[in-house]
Amino acid sequence: MKTIAVTGDKGGVGKSTVAGLLAQWFEFKNYTVNILDADPNRTIYTWLEKCKGNNYDFCNTKEPNLLVIDTAGTAGSSLIRYVREADIIVVPFQPHIADLEIVIGWFLSINESLQKRVIFIPNRKEGTNEQKEGISQVSKIIKEQGRGILLNGLSNRPAVYPTLLNALLENYFITLKDKKVFDEINNDFSVIHELLYGKN
Repeated sequence: MKTIAVTGDKGGVGKSTVAGLLAQWFEFKNYTVNILDADPNRTIYTWLEKCKGNNYDFCNTKEPNLLVIDTAGTAGSSLIRYVREADIIVVPFQPHIADLEIVIGWFLSINESLQKRVIFIPNRKEGTNEQKEGISQVSKIIKEQGRGILLNGLSNRPAVYPTLLNALLENYFITLKDKKVFDEINNDFSVIHELLYGKN
């Protein structure tokens, strides 16, 4: 079983949304997936309960191919363990100055072994000059360290991505009709898939 930890010490950047998208995307690709909610806000737990209420119980298998862990950050011994033991560490961030100070500081504070497993996902991108500069800063740090990956990221689509955490009747990607949104997610998550399972 492979493990993805979705983490980061900055709150409100869309960690639960990204964790949910990852679980749904891999299920859509015919993997069996479990998702663990290690965030005290319990966003993922509440979402799963809503889905179960609609008879859609997709994260309930004893032998999954993949475990996605939604964390509140890296504080606390259990959360540090989740991050340390993960095959991939996904770090969503909003490319604003306040977020970047925390995100970059966290990345520089972890050891080289963990840095090699980090994948940054810019979230709620709007294409402003400030955001472009922020993404450029993350890219620069990755190049300087020689570790980590920066994906293209997810655009700010308040009418699309937040609906994922409503009660689903079936897989999110079955009902997603917007090709631009699908391609945006698929391009980034395919990189994660290749790192975990290779090309196939």
